[in-house]
Amino acid sequence: MKKVSVAEAYDKFKPERCVFVISVNKEGKPSGMICGMSTKCSRKPGLFAVVLWKKGYTQKLIRESKEFVIAVPNKFLEKEVRLFGSVSGRDVDKFKESKIETERAGFIKSPLIKNATLNFECKLYKEVDFSDHIMFIGEILASYINEDKKILFNLKKVGGDRIFEEF
Repeated sequence: MKKVSVAEAYDKFKPERCVFVISVNKEGKPSGMICGMSTKCSRKPGLFAVVLWKKGYTQKLIRESKEFVIAVPNKFLEKEVRLFGSVSGRDVDKFKESKIETERAGFIKSPLIKNATLNFECKLYKEVDFSDHIMFIGEILASYINEDKKILFNLKKVGGDRIFEEF
């Protein structure tokens, strides 16, 4: 067995599911990112967690708004996944740039991603602080599914480019 860095070991956790994490600023303007660290936590109540970098823009919005949407992408949204995963919402209006289609959520201000396979409307349930990341656990207020869509996974990086596949 070969000793490697934590980053190298984490890179072996492929394929991994990626999700959009969407929240809003004080004026209700949405921003979001792609997150590779997410998990279901509980069925009753429905809880879902994402782990975000402490210096990121989306975590700031979640802390301010106390809400977020988790949207699970499919192959149809691969272009948007690449954009949302490569630039900061502090610098780029990703919704305007990508022209991603949204729908109004039923209980919160953050929008749903219309063509996502799954959407979860979440109100902030709990934060868990880690050294350089924060886990946001959201209580699911409503969930939505596009039954004809699959789920997009990040398979690996080849030459700096992520390779995605649906399952």
